[in-house]
Amino acid sequence: MTRIVSVDEYEPEVKKRSVRGVPFFIRDDLIDVITDHGDEGLLRDSEIMGLIVGKVYKDDDGEYAIATGVISSELEADETSVRFDQSDMTQLIDGIDELKNGDRIIGWYHSHLGCGCFMSDTDIKTQNGLFGGRIGFAMVIDPVLRQLKVFDSTIDGPQQIQMIVME
Repeated sequence: MTRIVSVDEYEPEVKKRSVRGVPFFIRDDLIDVITDHGDEGLLRDSEIMGLIVGKVYKDDDGEYAIATGVISSELEADETSVRFDQSDMTQLIDGIDELKNGDRIIGWYHSHLGCGCFMSDTDIKTQNGLFGGRIGFAMVIDPVLRQLKVFDSTIDGPQQIQMIVME
């Protein structure tokens, strides 16, 4: 079964986070993979997207996540929209099926070209559909403006959050 957090009951491991109050941690090499993907899309004048994989933990301040990888596949995209190619989801499904060691989908990333990092109405519907208010993150990159922002998954609508980039 696909491990999107909102549909899979789980009990996160108890582990104290390294920085209090920060809900999302990601390795710098994963940021490089995501921004490189964004640059590739920019060369084609197309948005990009993928899934963020990781582990969910809890401590005295609540739940938080550490990203451990990303998954993407062929995309249907232009300069203002993107979606996974419905005719060939094999790469995406294989990546999800290969999750191990407690990894699950903890977020997704996508790009906006030259209009900044924000959550559009479509982005909010996608975020709510994936995570339904449970822990989950949306990373938006703009390879034209060289911006990156991360948003959480709350019932009242995604809010920009802090993240820690780890070496």
